[in-house]
Amino acid sequence: MALSSGWHPRPPLVLIAIWAYALAHVGAQQPPRNPGPDPVENFCMRWWSQSIVKNNILYIDSGVQRFNDSGDVYLGINNYLLTIDMTQTWDWQLPSNESGGLSIIVERKNVTSPSTGTAVPNLIRGHLFHGPPNKSDTVYNFGGTTYMKNQSFEGYRSPDSSQYPLWTYDRTLDSPWDKHTIQQVWLPNHGAAAEDTERGVGFYLGGQIDMGTSTLTLGPPFKDPNQNLYMPLDGMLIINLVDLDVRANNISTSSMKRNSPRVGGTMEYIDAVGDGGILLALGGQVQPGLKFGEIANRTKGELIDFNTVDVFDLDSYFSDTSSNGTWYEQTTTGDIPAPRIDFCTIYVSAPDNSSHHIYLYSGFDPISNKSYDDVAVLSLPSFTWTTLFDNGGAPRLGHNCHRVGKRQMVTVGGNVTTLSCDWELKGVAFLELSAVKWGSVFYSNITDTEYDVPNQLLSVTGGNANGGATANEPEKGWTEKGLGDVFRKSRYTIPSTWPTPNNSTGTGDAAGPKKTNVGAVAGGVVGGVAGLALVAGILFVLQRRRRRRAKRPSELHGNAVPRPSDDEKKDKYELRGVNSSEPAELPGPEAQELNAPREFVEADRDTATWASELPATNTVAGGVHGVPIVRTPGDELPEGPEYTPGLRRPASAGGRQRTTRTRRSSTSSSSWTSCAAIETAEEVRPESVQQPVDTKHDDYFGKPATGPSAQADNPRSGQVSHTPHEQPSPPEAGPVAENDAGLLHGQASPPGTAL
Repeated sequence: MALSSGWHPRPPLVLIAIWAYALAHVGAQQPPRNPGPDPVENFCMRWWSQSIVKNNILYIDSGVQRFNDSGDVYLGINNYLLTIDMTQTWDWQLPSNESGGLSIIVERKNVTSPSTGTAVPNLIRGHLFHGPPNKSDTVYNFGGTTYMKNQSFEGYRSPDSSQYPLWTYDRTLDSPWDKHTIQQVWLPNHGAAAEDTERGVGFYLGGQIDMGTSTLTLGPPFKDPNQNLYMPLDGMLIINLVDLDVRANNISTSSMKRNSPRVGGTMEYIDAVGDGGILLALGGQVQPGLKFGEIANRTKGELIDFNTVDVFDLDSYFSDTSSNGTWYEQTTTGDIPAPRIDFCTIYVSAPDNSSHHIYLYSGFDPISNKSYDDVAVLSLPSFTWTTLFDNGGAPRLGHNCHRVGKRQMVTVGGNVTTLSCDWELKGVAFLELSAVKWGSVFYSNITDTEYDVPNQLLSVTGGNANGGATANEPEKGWTEKGLGDVFRKSRYTIPSTWPTPNNSTGTGDAAGPKKTNVGAVAGGVVGGVAGLALVAGILFVLQRRRRRRAKRPSELHGNAVPRPSDDEKKDKYELRGVNSSEPAELPGPEAQELNAPREFVEADRDTATWASELPATNTVAGGVHGVPIVRTPGDELPEGPEYTPGLRRPASAGGRQRTTRTRRSSTSSSSWTSCAAIETAEEVRPESVQQPVDTKHDDYFGKPATGPSAQADNPRSGQVSHTPHEQPSPPEAGPVAENDAGLLHGQASPPGTAL
């Protein structure tokens, strides 16, 4: 069980081996000199980015990207922050230099923290928080992991310390990025996040650490460039986004019915339910059989189905922040979607708050290797599922979605597993929530228009498009009675259309109101006042006695027995050296840099070392990692230090460098290259990293299947929506042999393979 004193992964014993491996990897990283191709001009596909809509701006940070660089298609990381103006109406199918076209601002993240010089990370599977309302130009980037698949990418940077899990970006500052420790041990990713923007509090449920998390996780047992191996994290982190110097609190989730740590799910904050709002957690993956000392594999475990959902009453926590709050489980009914991870959700309420609707879009089943293209809605408080779209032609995973205004949903990125490149040529699309129609146009003039409950949902909720829902509880009743009590409370007005609860516990005469006995009331008041005076006198005397005793010196009892320590009950372990049978001393906690500015200091010419020669490889005889062979003035040959058996760092990955231009913004689409014109195979630079043993499921993104037509048809609606002639849609992916997952998991495809 996770403790409030910090965020501890499960299980903790394996960290002993991780610390030993990390000795050769500690140190602050610098931004890559070459960040890679422009993510807009060379866009092919992007997923697992962090995104958010705040103050009429859509922010898109980092993410895995498949680049199309003049016909050279390969995987890498997006080392830029993208922003899109949401105050204008635009169509992503139009070139950005035409009226009504979509223009994306591109800002390179080759900057460092002004206080310590720490490089701003470019991570995947993290989360962007809004933050408090008074910080309208600041977003909060939490968690994430380094993409490890293509370490030869010119913009690749190895994982840094997990000292700073939270970064802020203030677009009004000359140095917009700054880092914060929030006093947490790990940098989590792939968790479920939600936010109470009024309180300025973020919530992060579960998550994981993997090979790309930190310098501590580069080696065994996490060593897997596909990042299928991971350690799940217990508890739910509560982050104070108003005061970033306050330690984030990790509360236990042991009261959840499925207490196993989860990854890949989502969580929604609904403010209108209960005295303080609720959190509703959906889906994800758990490893119920995981034992201490074992690492999880994403191809195993269990998916959390949507037959039940978990609800957290926020008032139960905020009324007593020393507690862990209260979780409830509720059974759902209706057309329940298949279990999955890597989907996205948003919620919207009827104008009168009589019903609330959570829209779920697409996702992926890593166990059966199946992707989805569908839209389902969970309506509250009836907890009923309704399918709006099913079996679309473009399955998608690793995407985000956000509600813009009151009735539009924007989708951001995603890996389309049936195509080589995303048919949404700029990585965004829109669903009109009331009309239930997909489109390429964002309408800025309807952001303040009220949401109308769609006809497809009225059969579940009752009422009309403006609300008036009559279903105020689940069809089969509340799984836990306490949750029904929460829903019958509200920070706002209880809907007048909800039937009054039938309270059967009361007793008394139902024939009519009773007359009031005035004499009895007066006597009761007088007696009550006298009783209160007597109680107050007794409390005053007791308080004086306590104060007198407190002034007296106290002495501890001589035969007091100390509290037993849990550490004494644990088995003690000593690791052997990697290269010999001699015991190896473990290092302390991960090295962290001091919070002070860095300065350049020139050494004295008479005392400075003349030359420092490094070994040709990292493991030459006489060499110790991190210790150079020193040549001082007057020496003719290098003198190697005495060899000591111990841990060794594997050889670093090599790869060729390539030059690309850097640009601040992208305003023209004329340089885009169609995926249809690509005849070369996707390239991943050669790597010397160890490949995983499990090759059957090494493709996280699903093997390419025969996709929809190569024409620019909209796979969602079946209606043809042609793109401009200079931006044709990509062709369908060709078949892939069983032993060659090829394009989608980042290995080079055979020459001539259609992309």
